[in-house]
Amino acid sequence: MNFARITALAGRIIRQLFRDRRTLVLSFIVPVVIMTLLYLVLTNTSSVRTLAIIPPSGSDRINILITDLLPGKDKLNVIYINANQVNDTLKNGNVDAAVIFPPDFAQEVFTGQNPSVQVVLEGSDPNVANAMHDLIVSFTHQLGVALSALKAQQAQAGQGQALPPVVGGPLPFTVSDPQYLHGGVQYTFNDSIAPLFTAIFSFFFVFLLTSIAFLRERSQGTIERVMASPMTRSELVIGYILGFLLFALVQSLMILLFVIYALRVHYSGNLSLVFLVTVLLTIGSINLGILLSAFAQNEFQIVQFIPLVFGVQIFLSGVFWPIDQLPAILRPISYILPLTYANEALRAVMLKGADLADITRELIALFIFMVLMIILSALTMRRQIA
Repeated sequence: MNFARITALAGRIIRQLFRDRRTLVLSFIVPVVIMTLLYLVLTNTSSVRTLAIIPPSGSDRINILITDLLPGKDKLNVIYINANQVNDTLKNGNVDAAVIFPPDFAQEVFTGQNPSVQVVLEGSDPNVANAMHDLIVSFTHQLGVALSALKAQQAQAGQGQALPPVVGGPLPFTVSDPQYLHGGVQYTFNDSIAPLFTAIFSFFFVFLLTSIAFLRERSQGTIERVMASPMTRSELVIGYILGFLLFALVQSLMILLFVIYALRVHYSGNLSLVFLVTVLLTIGSINLGILLSAFAQNEFQIVQFIPLVFGVQIFLSGVFWPIDQLPAILRPISYILPLTYANEALRAVMLKGADLADITRELIALFIFMVLMIILSALTMRRQIA
């Protein structure tokens, strides 16, 4: 074994890497950016859920008891609303669940009428819905035990003799089966993440396909040969975009159809809206790939762009954590990411049955992203073929 030859080869590789400053910078900067971002998200993200309580009227003692038995603010945020605000509050995403006590709850409890307490779950995230339902079951059971003991104390005071509190007996009220504003008991975790991964995979694979394919077109001299034909620069730009668009749309359509019909996820809305969102995102991704390929000299550098482009978006676009639970310093970044609006739109359509009017804001944001990427990629292509 000749160590001199080995050392010479290793030295050549090191010198080559140092000459490729772009690769060198991406290799050191990108991991630091992603790890910093992940640290901020994991250490500062809040997971506190919100519960709406519609309290009974005319019984301060029971209302105080309800407040005392609810978990602390570090685990649950509780708001008090009126019965006519339940649907709007849930629909706006301000709360995850609501517990509705009848107005005469106290009187019915102490007169033995066995009132019914209603539970309404927002339901678009089955994991959150199940967690909130378990919390409500635990809370109402504790409340029932406390009210049973309170009734026993009142009976003891009224009859002048010691009566043991009711332990293990029937509760003085019933809790109805939960109602779901969106989704239902048939919805699973897979149903809740299907819209998110539909957007991610469409965006990721289209970007990868376009950026590498266009880089090869440039590095192999294909663009120069095409320019030798009578085609104008504008025709070249439009032709490349349309060519990549055909395969990208077919790919996105296959992903969507596979999710719906092969994986058989539940959905509520119109699939044409889902495809519209995917089309806008896909066109933007095509042109983002063309744009970034101009800053890469080889496929290795394209791969290095992936964590920077997608790592940020996956962490900050609402895939794993709701945006309103992210650290305040990161939220402005979330609102400039296209995946944020694609995720919100697809979740709204597939899980909540939203119509076109409900996702107008998200469609406008995706349209702006698409137009901006088309302009930037076209300018980049014109510069490269000038």
